[in-house]
This record gives sequence, structure tokens and C-alpha cells, in this order.
Amino acid sequence: MKIFTLTFLLFFLVSCAEQKDIIIDYASTEHKHLSENKKLWETTNLKNYSFVVQKSCFCPQEEKRQISVKNTQLHEAKYIPSNTPLNAEINVKKIEDYFTVIQDALDKNAYKITVTYDKTYGFPSDIAIDYDEQMADEEVYYSLTHFVTVTDYKNAACTKEYMPVCGKVTVSCDTRPCETTEKEFSNNCMLNANPNAIYLRDGEC
Repeated sequence: MKIFTLTFLLFFLVSCAEQKDIIIDYASTEHKHLSENKKLWETTNLKNYSFVVQKSCFCPQEEKRQISVKNTQLHEAKYIPSNTPLNAEINVKKIEDYFTVIQDALDKNAYKITVTYDKTYGFPSDIAIDYDEQMADEEVYYSLTHFVTVTDYKNAACTKEYMPVCGKVTVSCDTRPCETTEKEFSNNCMLNANPNAIYLRDGEC
């Protein structure tokens, strides 16, 4: 009787474990999240925006990139804080291109994909991709921050928290081109509220 009970218990536990493996469908879950958030991004129909992206991998570290889009087309791309324009041969990605990065990883059956999506606009704010469990040093990470739209400028309601950022501000002038100067803002929201300011770096100027 004891042998029968033990055998039944082991069979039950194995069955539960096998059932759990079947229920968890990692790829389907990620596809669903990707589809939902891509649709949210497309419904916002944003034509003018800017953001900062940092790519991390086991490769030579680059500066952050600031990407500006105007009328859905790439307007400006540069490294920050050096303000060096990106080489024309470099593949500069707009927001929608990062959805393609995620889809490509899913199509390649990447071992692990972790994505955080922006709740308001749906774009991927953090992407971590591990393509192969058995390989080392092939992981890649993207962090999209300081996302700004024209609407954000007009409707900014900022807190008074002190988390200083340094920005480049265009000085009013009668002739072109106008001069620019660095200006420190108490936090990123205050910088975004100024339509003449461009993010340079975190911290004091």
C-alpha cells in the first residue's frame, strides 16, 4: 500500500511539473505584449519627438545617443554629452525600429527577452536580450530615456524634486544662427518644459 501511495504521489508531481511547462508559453506572451504596445504606439500617431538611447553590450562602450524626429523623419542624431553628430553610415533607429529589434529576437528564438514598455505611449523603454543560454558575452541591452513630445512641453506639470540635469538652451537673438549655452535644471521635467532646451546629461552643468 505504501509503495502504491508513493508511486501515485510521484506520478502526480511529475504530471504537475509537465503541465506547468506546457502552460507557460514564453514566446506567445512576449508576442502579445509586443503586439499590444506596438498598437498603442501607432495609435498615438506622434510625428515629432526626441529621446535618448544607450546601448550596452560586451563591446566598446559608446556615448548615449540623442535622436530627434520631425514629421516622422529623422531630424537630428548625435552623441551626448559631446554633441558629436553620428556618422551617416551608422544605422540610427527611431522608436518604431526598436519594435523590430524585439520581433527579430523573437523570430530567432532568443533564450530570454525582457522588455519594459512605456505605459503612456507604448514604446519599449528597456530591452534586454539574451540570444543563447549556452553562450557568454552576447547579451544586448537598450535603454530609451528622456522621451519628449511637443505635447509634453505644453502640458508639463513638474514636481519640485531636485535631480539636476544639464541642458543646452538656445539664446534668443535677432539673427541666425542663434548662440546656445548650457543651463542646469532642477529635474528632467523642468528641462522638458522648456521648448528651447535639449538634454545633454544627468547631473549639474
